[in-house]
Amino acid sequence: MKNSIRQRRMQANYLVVPGVEKPQLLGVGAKTLDENPSAQTKSRRYVCDKSATKSVSGYDWSTAFDIDQIRAQLAIDFIVKIGENQLIGEDAETEYFIVDLDKPGPEESSDTTYHARKFNIAIEVASFTNDDGEMACTGNFLAKGDPVEGYFDTKTCEFTEISEVDGSDDSDNSGAQNTSGETEENTGG
Repeated sequence: MKNSIRQRRMQANYLVVPGVEKPQLLGVGAKTLDENPSAQTKSRRYVCDKSATKSVSGYDWSTAFDIDQIRAQLAIDFIVKIGENQLIGEDAETEYFIVDLDKPGPEESSDTTYHARKFNIAIEVASFTNDDGEMACTGNFLAKGDPVEGYFDTKTCEFTEISEVDGSDDSDNSGAQNTSGETEENTGG
C-alpha cells in the first residue's frame, strides 16, 4: 500500500454557501475539481554563468471545475446562480476547503478531523454546457491570497488553523479561524 497512487476520493471539497450554516460538500454533481498551483517563476542570468538561475516567486492558484447542474446540491446551486445572475465582487466570492481524508488530524482530535487547506476564492463561471440534454457548468475557483493550513472536522464542518492547534503565532495570516467558523482578527500581539 506504500507505493499505491493516491485516489481522488481521498480528498473532500467543501464550499461555504452564504446563508447556510455549514460548508457544503462538493461531491455529487462535481465531475472534476482539478487543482492548479501554477507556480510563477523568475529568471536571472549572471555575468559569470552561461545558464540562467531560476526560482519560484509565487503562485497563481486556481481549481478548474466541471459540475452537473444538480440544483438540490446547495454548493452547486450557489455556483450556478453566480453565472446566471452574472454576480461580481464579493457576491461571487467565498471560502473553499480541500480536506485530505488520508491525513488524520492530531491524536487529540476526533476521528473525523483531517488535514485541510482553506482558500478565499472568487468563482469564475465560464460556461453552461449541454451534455446530451443535461445541463452542466464549467469554470474556475480563483485564489484570493495565500491558503491557510489547518484541520477540518467532516462531522461538524469546522476548520481550525494549525497555529491554533499547536499554539504557534503565525504572523503571516491576517485572521484566525476559530472552531465556530467565524473569523477573528489577529492582532499580532
